[in-house]
Amino acid sequence: MRQLSDDLYLHTILANAPGYPLIWNRFLLELTRQLSCDSGALLVTDLNDFGKTRFLFSAHIPQEYREQYEDRLNRQDHFNRYICQNPRRIFCNQNLINELPGEHKGALPSPEQQTFRFGVALTCGQNHALSLLLGRDTAFTDIEQQHISRLLENTLPKLQDAMHKEQRHKINTQLLHHLGDHFDGYIIVDQGLNILFSDPVYTAIISQLDCVQITENRFGMKNPAIEQKLLSLMRDNQESRSIHNQCQSCQISLIPLAALKNLYQWECHIDGFILSFTHEKDKNPAMERLMRLHNLSRCEAICALHFMKNPSIADIAQHSYRSQETVRNHIKHTMQKMNVHSQAELMKKLITLASL
Repeated sequence: MRQLSDDLYLHTILANAPGYPLIWNRFLLELTRQLSCDSGALLVTDLNDFGKTRFLFSAHIPQEYREQYEDRLNRQDHFNRYICQNPRRIFCNQNLINELPGEHKGALPSPEQQTFRFGVALTCGQNHALSLLLGRDTAFTDIEQQHISRLLENTLPKLQDAMHKEQRHKINTQLLHHLGDHFDGYIIVDQGLNILFSDPVYTAIISQLDCVQITENRFGMKNPAIEQKLLSLMRDNQESRSIHNQCQSCQISLIPLAALKNLYQWECHIDGFILSFTHEKDKNPAMERLMRLHNLSRCEAICALHFMKNPSIADIAQHSYRSQETVRNHIKHTMQKMNVHSQAELMKKLITLASL
């Protein structure tokens, strides 16, 4: 019963962490407390250069040590390297004596000699990994190892979901500021138009456009000339705000991700490109369907589409240039017209509509 309560508490913290560094730190503090560890950290590691491993968030690790780690000690961290090469598997370095090279056997010199460590990694893009490390100065018993492994296994899906939302939140806010206007959706691609990062809601909207084609993990344009223009701009690392396609109902913006400001150090797609899509307001097919099928007013439809991307009333008000009270009324009327009784039902119905 206590195990279930601990898990739920950690999951609740993670659900609220995206966009809030203090809550991420709170998650690590609570995790180290529950598992009787002395320190915890979330790291992002470049799989092609382990010297580029960086702290994302940490608990009970002094700033001086974090700087030393990022400057040189990361190259000696054989344990972190090992878990990053074996994602989604939970390891304790006490059990890896024969697998880890180097005199430290994976026990990186750390504050207060916290040489006993647990770790697990998640893939983060094609060339990066996100690792969760926990350490202390006394060995883990067999019972403790079982308990820690079980809790981390239960927490891992929630952690992966929270990190995906963290990326989405950071990119969304920076992209809105960069474009200076709204957008209907975006994806992140490499120079070969392979999709590096996408949001299911945005992908459902983008895939309905007459001018694009998304097959598995690759993006393409139905007009070869437009696709070649995109590829040429990417090769030259150029930004463009006015790539129109043959359907003439939307505008595509190409933005090198490195052009965005204030991204976290861990951003794993920094060499990629954002393709954002913005419908002309009078030719947005999702908006037209909402107005036609459910008799929504244009203002109600606009708020509903914003709600589908982010259900925060404050954010909808800010992005649609309306008061929060007006937004609440529009959402209330939309729920009545769409015959739903909760915001969760509304979100589900809107996503279904967008995928038609």
